[in-house]
Amino acid sequence: MDKIKPMKSTSNDTLFWGTIIIFFMLLFSTESWALRIDISQDDLIPIPIAIPDFVPLNQDGTVGTNTEMGEAIAVIVSADLDRSGLFRMINPQSFLQKNTELWLQGPDYNDWRQIGSEAVVASSIQEANGQITVNFFLHDVFQGTLIGKGKRLSAPAQDWRYIGHRVADEIYTRLTGESGYFSSRITFVAESGNKKWLSLMDQDGANRIDLTPGTNLVLTPRFSPNGKHLFYLSYETGFPRIFRWDLYTGKRFMQGNYEGLNSTPSWSPDGQKMALTLSKDGNPEIYVKNLGSEELRRLTDNRGIDTSPSWSPDGNFIVFNSDRGGSPQLYIMRADGSDQQRITFEGKYNAAPAWSPRGDKIAFVKGGEGKFRIAITDKDGRQTKVLTDSWMDESPSWAPNGRVILFSRQVGDHTRLYTIDLSGHNERLLPMGNDLEGSDPSWSPLIR
Repeated sequence: MDKIKPMKSTSNDTLFWGTIIIFFMLLFSTESWALRIDISQDDLIPIPIAIPDFVPLNQDGTVGTNTEMGEAIAVIVSADLDRSGLFRMINPQSFLQKNTELWLQGPDYNDWRQIGSEAVVASSIQEANGQITVNFFLHDVFQGTLIGKGKRLSAPAQDWRYIGHRVADEIYTRLTGESGYFSSRITFVAESGNKKWLSLMDQDGANRIDLTPGTNLVLTPRFSPNGKHLFYLSYETGFPRIFRWDLYTGKRFMQGNYEGLNSTPSWSPDGQKMALTLSKDGNPEIYVKNLGSEELRRLTDNRGIDTSPSWSPDGNFIVFNSDRGGSPQLYIMRADGSDQQRITFEGKYNAAPAWSPRGDKIAFVKGGEGKFRIAITDKDGRQTKVLTDSWMDESPSWAPNGRVILFSRQVGDHTRLYTIDLSGHNERLLPMGNDLEGSDPSWSPLIR
């Protein structure tokens, strides 16, 4: 749609009709999807997009003077989209149209075309009674139309970063056709000096919360499918035991106390079962435990070491790691343990599998030539692609949309967290601050 013409009156009628216009734009704007990123291409060119500051509005709809929150949210949105590698942020210093004019009158498309922007976001923010409300419109500059309808989001004021991530998710979805992943969290094993502990943070490294004190060794935290719980391995009893943590109530309990090794917990997609590795019968094998009935069922039975199970998103299959053939390789079996088949044959080390939320790919660690790199393959193991090229890359974990992989990398004496696109492009160091080290990451589902 073309830009809204400015009102000449400065009376209360102007405020009323301005509010009515925004209301009907939010509800009845015509959807247009002319601008779209083809993310199937490995050599795609990022879309130039402009994210002006969110315009502060008073409760009566007039433009306010406190611009701090609107500026901060625009920074969050821009940073999220930029890190995805699919967007190129237009420098705000080059903007020809002010953000207040953009919001009140609509975009002057010629101004945005002149600076090379293909999309622009018009947005506002209101704060009242401890809540913030954001409205925004995404415009296709070259078509001169809206992309989708206007969107309104609200949250407690302290969750302003979350609102920024939600806006970025919506823009990402409209311009790629896929779900975003910015309103999600990451849990990992943090390390400093000789201490290791569980930490939780936003996917961009902000809002870090330390969950354990660092007095006992902890390993392999894993988010539940709803993002409300964690499995993790702790040595607090002197032996490796799996614990379950309710992140919202703070309650935690030992998930099992079996003799020998208890390790590599993996949630079933419905959150009702756990696949894990136990050596209670003398050899590391894969079991499935019903979390309600406590029933335990053994799935593998051979002389090799079977470990690191990961469920397919439909819950029908489990991929795991086994050296039953003489070297660590990936195998797939049905969820009841039947039809076990090897799927990797190239190289002498293929381990730590993680099934994509999409169900079409499995990420894993591929060893060879003195390196351990992150790779992906299909469930038949026929199409394998190595994504990274470093000395020690480990512990792949998928973003909730299955587009990005999080992993740990050892560089010298330090271990950091990185992300990479499934195309093998856009490798990024995840900022954690304070020279903190991180390993064993797990990516949560979207937070809503």
